[in-house]
Amino acid sequence: MISTEGRLTAYPFVLLSELRDAANEHGYRIGPEEAGGWIFFRSASAPGEIGLAAVGSSGPFFLSVMHQGVARTLDASPASPCAKGHAGGFVFATLDDLHAGVTAAYRLSVSLPNLPLEKFQKAVVGLGDTEGERIQRFRIGQDIFRQALMEYWNGCCPLSGITSPDLLRASHMMPWSQCESDAQRLDVHNGLLLSALWDAAFDSGLVTFDTGGKVLPSSHLEAAARAELNVDSVGRLALRDEHQPYLDHHRSAIWKG
Repeated sequence: MISTEGRLTAYPFVLLSELRDAANEHGYRIGPEEAGGWIFFRSASAPGEIGLAAVGSSGPFFLSVMHQGVARTLDASPASPCAKGHAGGFVFATLDDLHAGVTAAYRLSVSLPNLPLEKFQKAVVGLGDTEGERIQRFRIGQDIFRQALMEYWNGCCPLSGITSPDLLRASHMMPWSQCESDAQRLDVHNGLLLSALWDAAFDSGLVTFDTGGKVLPSSHLEAAARAELNVDSVGRLALRDEHQPYLDHHRSAIWKG
């Protein structure tokens, strides 16, 4: 345990149990291992180790992540230093906040580019280049891409707030057929998780987004659709630098302006 003076002390049983629950309940069930004031956990289904620490039972609480993509993407207050060999650290005021941080780290680690591509490559081993096999590759890729977007966007359309899986679509910014590689096709930053109406508008070029995530409606978008989409008052997308090349393509090649 990290004391308020920065000294390392043993974790009380109750606090250790709370940190273990924060990891185990959100996908990190291998561990714990303790070193340097951190309690380390790993996952059988997600890459990268995490470390948890606390000043005391009432916090603050700390999360350290090994996955570089998670360290860059996780929306939380940064903390320094992180655990040795890790890419970044974060601080949380309450135990509930820590739980939310750990589940966000897990979601990102299974959705960021490397893992979906690896899953796809394993799934299509042995497939040839006949028309039927190309269709099969496409379906496999779309399923993996959709699942990655479901994890990345936490199963929710960021524009409508819809969470029903049957009403959500995996929308490519740069279409599958226009990508130069499977890495681009499976890159979670090349997609948005949108409700069916938003997906149709985005896919057809009737809406796009600027670099700050603000919706840009096409002049061809009819008034009824604009009203149904709530274009004039919908919030901005939370975009990262990695989204921008794909979004640039959508604005220049898909959007009808």
